[in-house]
Amino acid sequence: MGIEKKHPSSEREKERSEVLMMTANESMLGTKSIPILYLRFALAGIMANVILGVVAVIDGYFVSGFQVLEIEGIGIGFTVMVITRMLGVLFGVGAGAVISLRLGQGKLEEARAIMGQTLWFTLFISVLIAVLGLIFENQMMTLFGASEEVLPYAVKYSRLLWISLPLTILAVVLSILTNIDEKPILSMNSWLVGAAVGGITEWIMVTKFDMGMMGSSWANTISQSIPVLLIFYFWFGKTKLKPKIKDIMISLKTIGEVAWTGFASFSGQLMMFFAIIFFNNLLQSYGGGLHVAAFTIQNGYITNLLALAALGGMTGLQPIISYNYGAGNYDRVRDAIKMGLIFTLSFFTVITAILIIFASPIVSFFSGGDPELQQLGIWTTIVFNCMFTLNAVSLLISGYYEAQERNWRATFINVSKTLLFTFPFMFIFPKFWGVEGIWYAGPVSEIPGVLIAIYFIRKEFKQLKEINVNAVRL
Repeated sequence: MGIEKKHPSSEREKERSEVLMMTANESMLGTKSIPILYLRFALAGIMANVILGVVAVIDGYFVSGFQVLEIEGIGIGFTVMVITRMLGVLFGVGAGAVISLRLGQGKLEEARAIMGQTLWFTLFISVLIAVLGLIFENQMMTLFGASEEVLPYAVKYSRLLWISLPLTILAVVLSILTNIDEKPILSMNSWLVGAAVGGITEWIMVTKFDMGMMGSSWANTISQSIPVLLIFYFWFGKTKLKPKIKDIMISLKTIGEVAWTGFASFSGQLMMFFAIIFFNNLLQSYGGGLHVAAFTIQNGYITNLLALAALGGMTGLQPIISYNYGAGNYDRVRDAIKMGLIFTLSFFTVITAILIIFASPIVSFFSGGDPELQQLGIWTTIVFNCMFTLNAVSLLISGYYEAQERNWRATFINVSKTLLFTFPFMFIFPKFWGVEGIWYAGPVSEIPGVLIAIYFIRKEFKQLKEINVNAVRL
């Protein structure tokens, strides 16, 4: 082995290891107990996203009193918020992983510059997309699954979401970067304030001013834009990641690294985006407006809340993985992913069980007293979400690789489930089971999806064990 000869490269590696160890000791990410650290970051991430989901649930309560066509229009128009999440995680998770790796390596100024350039580029690209969305709003809503009857409602609801798109995307990015700066509670509180303001706004607009679906649109816009105020923390607070005007000179190489690192999370959201479009169109074709309305309850509220919680747990784990991987603390990397898997399995198994047991009262919150929608909603809630724990595990494992810039593997885990299983099942199953087959496609595809993720993470545990054994020998 290489320990018999002391080459210059070995000496340089030793010096680098000493620098990395000193860097790790400067941050709680490299020193604090992994269980305590994970629970702090993951719970804050979950709570921040759950708060966002609660806004949707409150919105659903008001929406349940609207006409069925309005509910369909809201469900289709809400797809714009999926675009927000897609681009938010692309740049937020991507920048977060790259910045944490640089911080773990002791490259503070480089990390700061990456943060500033990411914010500027996110602003530019989101403004462009918002303008295009407004110009082609009719075509976009038709693409998302709006029928001729629903189109006016979908366009009306989504217009404000397009206008506020730059703010809502930056809000997602800034909240993730606040986690990276070891302020998960601040990030959570920004969403809490947004939820409170959004809920009050919707109550006033819907009940006092009778604004109907536009009250819902305003409430979602406000609640998901308020965390953009975190920029003032980065400008004036005590932070290592203070953006500067000079960062407007964007390096395409830097943005390319950020985008490629965040591509795995983006690809997962992109697959969900297309799945929503296919679901809406297939359900409209096989089952009609009632099934589209039932899917609105799942996609807009119930499953959306679960997905936000899973995303929060994943983004809570990533700073710990990225920092310690960059610092060479592979034993802490292994402990962090183990802790994440145990927590995710336990947490979402309990949550899914509660959802199934109390499906009836939960759905009644959104069905507006419609007996047909209530009955269908109970069935779809149980079927569509019964395997969600597997989805959360797959997402966590993908996020683990993404945090280390191992992007091909992370992307494959995210994309393979949807491309190889969900999409084919959505078109094959209805041939045998009609509209019910469309609902079966999602949960059934979670089984092969999680098996792929488990295959990769088992190999990873073996490699981490070998690295630790070799480190002890050295």
